[in-house]
Amino acid sequence: MITVTETIQQIMDCALENGATHVAAISPDEVQVKDQFADFCRDPGCPFYGKSMSCPPNVSGPEGFRKKLAKSQYAVVIRLEVDRESMMGKERHDVFRILQKVAAVTEQKAKSLGFTDSEGFAAGSCRISFCKGHGHCQVLKGNGTCRHPDSARPSMSGYGVHVGKLMKSAGWGSTFIKKDSNKDDPMTWVAALVLLK
Repeated sequence: MITVTETIQQIMDCALENGATHVAAISPDEVQVKDQFADFCRDPGCPFYGKSMSCPPNVSGPEGFRKKLAKSQYAVVIRLEVDRESMMGKERHDVFRILQKVAAVTEQKAKSLGFTDSEGFAAGSCRISFCKGHGHCQVLKGNGTCRHPDSARPSMSGYGVHVGKLMKSAGWGSTFIKKDSNKDDPMTWVAALVLLK
């Protein structure tokens, strides 16, 4: 359990003000990383594997993430609850884009408050959320910079973050479809994480 200082509260409030449904601050020691979760990106395979600089194999993976955790003072967990239909339909990538923007603005708030090396991570691939209208990631192709550096954030999956455990560490349920939600409009969630350092 950590003590939430006024500065940490401001960072959490920023996430809520920008669309998060729930926010919690936990110790980096409570963030679990599993190598096999990152391996799932390759096998059975995500369609965006290798298609952006923020997804495997172009990120430092579980080993790199453990090093990031070791240098962090706090971890801010962000949860965005949405109706299941949006997650299963055409709006899915819009949801991930919103989540990545929340992670990015929370990271930027943390940096402005003295956590100058903070990093944000979110569910989903920036490739489809931000650049689906483009033929390639121009960073990966070596012919430019990121088109959305202030919004796009790396995928937690590629680093092996155990999201179910993350939800429990934050004090929330980890069930993907909420049992108490309306049967005609069941709710689900997506998550992001900002390491404060």
